[in-house]
Amino acid sequence: MSQLQEKFRHIIIPSLFVVVGFIGLYTFLHWLVFIRLELIPLDEDLLLFWLPFLLSWVPVLIWFRDKIKMVAATGTRELVLQLFLALSMAIPTIVVQHYLVSATGKLTPLQTISDIGSTPKTKYYSLKNCYLDKEHIGVQHAVDVSGRSDEHFNMHLYLALPILDKAADTASHVCAAWYAIHYSETLDNDLSGEEKEAAYKKFINETADKYEKDSLTGFSYLERVPVSEAGKAFQKAIASDKTFTSSDNIILRPRFGTFEDRNSSPVWMPLSFLLFFGVWACIVVYSPLRKVPINELDTEMHTMKEHQQYSQEHQHQPQQRTGGPRKPNYDVLKIRKGYVVTPLLIYINVGVFLAMAVSGLGVLSFSAEDLLRWGADFRPYTVNGQWWRLVTSMFLHGGLLHVAMNMYGLLFAAGLLERLLGSKKLLIVYMVTGIVASLASIAWHPATVSVGASGAIFGLFGVLLALLILDRKNDLSKGLLMNMLFWTGINLTLGFSAGIDNAAHIGGLVSGLIIGSFLAPGMKRKLEELRRGGPASPSNQD
Repeated sequence: MSQLQEKFRHIIIPSLFVVVGFIGLYTFLHWLVFIRLELIPLDEDLLLFWLPFLLSWVPVLIWFRDKIKMVAATGTRELVLQLFLALSMAIPTIVVQHYLVSATGKLTPLQTISDIGSTPKTKYYSLKNCYLDKEHIGVQHAVDVSGRSDEHFNMHLYLALPILDKAADTASHVCAAWYAIHYSETLDNDLSGEEKEAAYKKFINETADKYEKDSLTGFSYLERVPVSEAGKAFQKAIASDKTFTSSDNIILRPRFGTFEDRNSSPVWMPLSFLLFFGVWACIVVYSPLRKVPINELDTEMHTMKEHQQYSQEHQHQPQQRTGGPRKPNYDVLKIRKGYVVTPLLIYINVGVFLAMAVSGLGVLSFSAEDLLRWGADFRPYTVNGQWWRLVTSMFLHGGLLHVAMNMYGLLFAAGLLERLLGSKKLLIVYMVTGIVASLASIAWHPATVSVGASGAIFGLFGVLLALLILDRKNDLSKGLLMNMLFWTGINLTLGFSAGIDNAAHIGGLVSGLIIGSFLAPGMKRKLEELRRGGPASPSNQD
C-alpha cells in the first residue's frame, strides 16, 4: 500500500467522518434539547460559541492525537495542528448554529401584546398595535473592559419599557412583555478615572436625549431576548421598575428590515467546512508519515520534541511502529492505583465550577461578589483571619474558559509528575505551591479578588523544569525543556499586559523550582527506570 493510500485510509477519510459527525451531532442536540424541547435555558454565548470550541478538543485529544503525530515533524507543529483541527470543527459548527437559530425561529403574528400569553412560544413576533410606556422604564447601568490587554472601557445602558395594548393600560400596572433597548459606547481604558467619569456622564446625557427623540415604534418585528449577559442585564432593569409587574418577564428587542433577510447566506456553512478540512487534507497529503512511540510516558513527553530525531535514536526498539494509529488512552480521568491525585483534583475543580453554575451564578463568568462568597483570595479578608481563602481560592475559577484552560494544563503537568513522584508527594507539592502562589497574590495586590488553580499548576511546571534541567543531556528532555521555557516565558509575558495574576504565577513557579531541585534526583532515577522498561506505576514512590 502506497503512503498516499495509507494516508487516505487511516487519516483523511476517518477524519472526514469525525468532523462531519461532530458538526452533525452537536447541531442535532442543539436543535432537540434547546430549540425543540427547550429543556435547559442555557446561555446563548455558551451554546453558540464556547461549547463548540471547547467540545471540539475532545476528538482532537482523544482521536486526532495519533493522526497528528503521524504527520507532525516537531512538538510545536503538533500543538499548531491540534489548534487548527479544533478550529476546523468549531468554526463550521459555530456558523451552522447561528444559521440554525435564526432559520428555525418562527414568526408569530400578534394583534396586540396581550395575545402573547395565549400563543405558542416562538423566537419572533410581529405586532400590529402597541403602546410603549416611555415614562415607566427599568434602567440598568453597567461598565466592563474588553480587548486582549483590557484596552477598551465599555459603557452600557439597558432600558426595559412596558409594552401595553393602549395608553389607558398604564393604570393597571401589569404588562405582558417588555421592550428592550441597549445603548453602549467604548472608550480608551488608559483614560484617568476623572476622564472616564466625565465621559460616562456625557454618555448618559446623550443617551437620554436620543431616547426622548426616538419614537421606538418603527421596528419591523420583535425578537425574544435569549438567556445571555444582555438578558440578565435586562432582567435587572425590569427588577428596578417598581410600577409594573408581570407573571413572566418576556423581553423583546426590536428588529429592522424584512423578516426574510434575517439569515446570513447558507453558503458559508459548506465553505467554512471545505476551507478548513481542505487545508488539513493538504497537510496530510504533503507530509511524510512518521513513526509514533507507543510507550505511554514517552508519548506524553514526546509532544514537545522532534519526532524524526526520536525515531532515528530508537529504531532498534520494538516499541515503535508506522502505519495505523495507536489505540488512544481513555483512562486519563480514571482513578486507579498509582493515579489518584490528578483526576481527583480535576473532579474537585470542575465540580466547584458546576456547583456555582447550577446555583445560577453564571457560566461564562462569575462576578467578584459571588467569588468572594465562595472563598476567593482577597487581602482585606484573608489577612484579617480568613486564611482558609489561601486554599479555597485554588479551587475557584472565574468562568468556563478559565477552568477549561487550567484543567488542560493540570492534566498535562500533574499526569506526568504523578508517575514520577507518586500520588502523596504530588498532592503535597500541589498544595504547597498553590498556597505560596495565593500568598504571593495578596502580597502584591492590595485589593484584588484572585482565584484559580494556575498558581499551583505553575508550581508543578516549576518541578518539571527542575527535572528537565537535571536531565537536559537527554535529547527528549532537552526538547521538552526548550518548549516549556518558551511556554512559561510567553505566559508570564502575556500576564503582564492582560490583567492576569502574574504574582500568583511567579510565586507558584519559583516555589516549584525550589521544591523540584530537591526532588529532581529521585524523579530522574524513576524516569530512567521507566525508559529501561520498568514498572509504570508510581505507587512505590509514595
